[in-house]
Amino acid sequence: MVDPIEIRAIVGEEKVSREQVRAWESRRSGAVLGKFAARLGHRGMAELLPDRALDELLGAPLDVQRSALTTLKIRLGHAGVYAMLRRELTLSERMARMGVAVSRGRAKHAATRLEVPNYSAERFATWFGNLTATNAEADMIDACPDHYLLRGLPDGRQEVVETTGGSPAASRFLVDYSRTENLTIPIDPSYPIQIAGQALLDDGLVIGGVRHQFRDRKGALEALLTVQFPGTLPARLIRQHQWHLACEFSNWMIAAAPVAATS
Repeated sequence: MVDPIEIRAIVGEEKVSREQVRAWESRRSGAVLGKFAARLGHRGMAELLPDRALDELLGAPLDVQRSALTTLKIRLGHAGVYAMLRRELTLSERMARMGVAVSRGRAKHAATRLEVPNYSAERFATWFGNLTATNAEADMIDACPDHYLLRGLPDGRQEVVETTGGSPAASRFLVDYSRTENLTIPIDPSYPIQIAGQALLDDGLVIGGVRHQFRDRKGALEALLTVQFPGTLPARLIRQHQWHLACEFSNWMIAAAPVAATS
């Protein structure tokens, strides 16, 4: 499938092609499809996707896999996602608490840059902000195979269940976009559009956060996308989350093209 817009990506310090980002997404898509099949079994998969066999899906184009995964997650529902991942979520919360304690305030950042010619930063940021405000769950989940549940809560926070970077276990946390006091990600004043918030557990423990910065420059959107983690997180997981950022935001920018593209 040909993308309707051009997207240039820098993952960490490395320029990567759109084909490389799609290849990363394809690998994660196969892994997540395999997890669903292992956890739900043949009958469960057939109930949720009656017209698709797993072998057929694993050999299908990425865009078909992406659509099938989103359908699986939406049909499984929130309770089903919690049940399928209950052991992983328990483990990841324990590890997050330990990581925060051991890090003693130190943090690491996963950063990815995207550039999209003939595209409006302001229009995209408005579209992106509305995903949580309008609780557009399918659009939020569709952007990355590792998204299991993303929804806006009545108090304005966002609930996230996802596999972060290359972690072996999915995690659950909340993002509060009204709080940034614990973020160590620097503000770049040359990026006038800021979307930032703290990631926390249900009891309020801050485990990280995000600062996504956008600007228009020479007719192109430039995005500096950064996620904050506890300082003990291994470099390999930081690197994988840089690819995660490239994947999800590239797909969101493609989805927003009808309103954000300028030509």
